[in-house]
Amino acid sequence: MKSGKSRKAGEGSVRLPVLAIILFALAGCQTDALKPTDADKAAAAGQNNPPPTGDSGLYNQTLGAGSVRVGFLGVRRIDQPSRQADSEYRDGAALAVNTLGSETVKLTMLETLEKPEAIEAAVKSLSSQNMAMLITTARGSEFDAIKKALGQRQVPILAFQTNEAALPEGVYPFVSSPVDSMIEGASFAMAEGARQAVIVVSSAAEKIEAGRVARQITAFGGKVAPLIDASTGGLGVKHQASWSAADMVVLMPGLKKPGEFIKKADATKPPKPGRRLVASTVLTSADLSDPKLTGAIVCRYDQNIQARIGKRYIDSYGMPVSPQAGYGFDAMAMTIGLVNSYGDLAFSPQRMKAPEGFSGSLGVFRLEENGKVRRNCDIFKVAKGSYVFFQRAPATL
Repeated sequence: MKSGKSRKAGEGSVRLPVLAIILFALAGCQTDALKPTDADKAAAAGQNNPPPTGDSGLYNQTLGAGSVRVGFLGVRRIDQPSRQADSEYRDGAALAVNTLGSETVKLTMLETLEKPEAIEAAVKSLSSQNMAMLITTARGSEFDAIKKALGQRQVPILAFQTNEAALPEGVYPFVSSPVDSMIEGASFAMAEGARQAVIVVSSAAEKIEAGRVARQITAFGGKVAPLIDASTGGLGVKHQASWSAADMVVLMPGLKKPGEFIKKADATKPPKPGRRLVASTVLTSADLSDPKLTGAIVCRYDQNIQARIGKRYIDSYGMPVSPQAGYGFDAMAMTIGLVNSYGDLAFSPQRMKAPEGFSGSLGVFRLEENGKVRRNCDIFKVAKGSYVFFQRAPATL
């Protein structure tokens, strides 16, 4: 990505190309439209078809009455956390249709078993309804079955997978990971003045993800020293000069007890005054209470959901909104917005990768030319054993 103007700390732009964002217009979600009405609640309660009563209990629902058909393919997993996440993605997508686009799209949500032949059959069923877009919880080799079922049809696919997943062409990841949050945290550190970074990894296996962070820092205009592998036990001689010169230290998510590593490394080679730490959203309670991590910058994606759709979600489903529900809502809101703007021609790669991006319950995001998803976030700093809010996510990417 090309470098651009960075925001000053406390202002509302990120160190990215300065691009106009159509806030909820392209996504069909103006702020006023997010206010629930009695009609919205009735739609959410009444438009869901009951799931089949057979022994399988697999859901099969159709929402909306629009001319553009969208498919939602859920894959039933054995483990309960995956089953719960699938349910929340689906509920978020349903909420978007019921409250934003019931006359714009027709969404068929179909669940299938975790078997290639079952996935292929389900996708063929959706494809026979002339779906223009597929949203799915599929992963890994399951996309082979999806592509086989689609044949020559070029149907874009939004997958609830992260940028770290290896996905076929035409499949867009939609979930932001801790590594993505570290890229945004590093961007903010650079907006505060940092330019020379070192990245600490937990193992050789984490170097691939760290390499993505390093490339982004370089694209933002910074410099990155060779990666430091904490599994070697400490700060090696070859890293001591870069450690003392760094004004930003990025602590990768796999690093256990990062405060202890910082303390040991600082004892080996004193840090540069004013150095900034960039940490992840997976810090433990002990990490958050470690004095060495006080002031660490953390980017969080999960802070906008309650304000944007929380009341409507709990009114519809009787439970607090989750990040998974937010992703489901945003995937469908983007789809509805594109259809509102372009009708049957909504899903060309150029329109899906529009540089101005989209705005949703999880913030502003865009699907990029490199096949990744980019999303902004609120900035927190570690203090007093917690993540303390510091700056709201900007309105542009």
